[in-house]
Amino acid sequence: MTIFENRYCLRYPAGNAAFAVVLLGLLTACVSDTLTIPSVEPNRVELAETPVSLPPGSALEREHKKLVSSFGGEYRSPRAQTALNGIASRLQLVSDRPNETYRVIILNSASVNAFALPNGYVYLTRGLLALCNDTAEIASVIAHEIAHVIGRHAMERAELESKSNLVSRVMTEVLDNPGASQIMRDQSRMALASFSRQQEIDADEIGVRAIAKAGFEAFGAARFLVALDRSGAMRAAVDLEDAKADMLATHPTTPERLEKVIGVARQFGGPGLGEANRTLWQQAINGMAYGEDPAQGVIRERMFLHPRLAFAFEAPEGFVLENTPDAVLGVTRGAKQAMRFDSAKTDAARSLSAILVASPIEGIPVVDIKEGSTGGLPSASGIARGSDWSFRVTLIRSGDIVYRFIFAAQGSESENEQRFVTSAGSFRALSQEEKSAIRIQRIGIVMARADETLEAFVKSRMGRVNQGLERFMILNGMNKDEHVLSGQSYKIITEG
Repeated sequence: MTIFENRYCLRYPAGNAAFAVVLLGLLTACVSDTLTIPSVEPNRVELAETPVSLPPGSALEREHKKLVSSFGGEYRSPRAQTALNGIASRLQLVSDRPNETYRVIILNSASVNAFALPNGYVYLTRGLLALCNDTAEIASVIAHEIAHVIGRHAMERAELESKSNLVSRVMTEVLDNPGASQIMRDQSRMALASFSRQQEIDADEIGVRAIAKAGFEAFGAARFLVALDRSGAMRAAVDLEDAKADMLATHPTTPERLEKVIGVARQFGGPGLGEANRTLWQQAINGMAYGEDPAQGVIRERMFLHPRLAFAFEAPEGFVLENTPDAVLGVTRGAKQAMRFDSAKTDAARSLSAILVASPIEGIPVVDIKEGSTGGLPSASGIARGSDWSFRVTLIRSGDIVYRFIFAAQGSESENEQRFVTSAGSFRALSQEEKSAIRIQRIGIVMARADETLEAFVKSRMGRVNQGLERFMILNGMNKDEHVLSGQSYKIITEG
């Protein structure tokens, strides 16, 4: 979590519609703004190379800044960057628009995700880089995103959204028919979902052909889709990550997609043909940060600790936490309860009670305000009572920064009141010893010995890592019934 000013972001589980509706006015999406970009001929080829551009003040620059900010900033890794640039250059030469250039940007996020902007900027999270196991797999991801650029998918989606919005406005404002407008909005959402799904399938096919033409193993794309699906399933069981956002939300893995990818790959021969350099990729990501960045705070089960800002708190029992660049978010299974912790700079002369009064939740005023002290700092707390949901809001002041807890619960406030009060009251300063104990985790590369079982290998190298066996299998795309191979190198998690 980083200090921010008046910009909120929430990622919530698919299907929790009630939760999304209740917090709609409070929390808005991160990177879904529609881009307005001049049309580009999809198959246009020029002799001169077209440089990657990001015009100052343009919609592209705004979207770039929003993406980078929403995913923890850029992550600097010279070795990984060199490998990615080399792969992107090879893919550029075999693309339908070889005059275009691409810039690969690593995002400082543990989530598994990838994006592309129409100007050729390709964004990969370090969580995705860690998941890939060879050069063919990472090449398939870059090729997939380049395919979106070449296919003008972002612009086509923006055009479709713009047309849908125009029809809805006409129905509502011109024809005075809100009912028809709602029907049109529902239909447009279905059309966009189908449209996006087809874009993913198209990008898959183009990407497989591209990596094969560039000399990589065509089946790398299929392996990555399997790894992505396995990662999502295993993380859901391990960390309740179904309450968090990753590439599965925007790039859904389906049997149909996998079948099509394998079908295209077979046109270029069987598995093992082409480059799939495991050692080269492992060397590129060796030492790269893994998991959360302590500079942005870390989650330890229900605890959130921020060594740089020197504070900690504990979420109520049953909450799963997610640390985003803007806020710490929490939700219970079924999304009957939720929480948000964030911060903002304020006028130190303005009372906390005045801030609460001026900040209704979902249009509901905050009442029953009481001032006090939390963790040795001035605080104020109040309740916003809705018809179906109630909100407990607590503000804590440290200099010109105000930290804010928002707890939301469906049903009677009395059932959860004490739990929420206790959680906000757990906010405290971190000791120097506690701050020093929070160490960054990194990717390491270790070779297996002949006499080692999977469990023994992980215990000896990752014995101090929480749920080390599960995380090792996620990193290396393995199942529990698989074995480590003597003389083969594997990715592990180290602390340093």
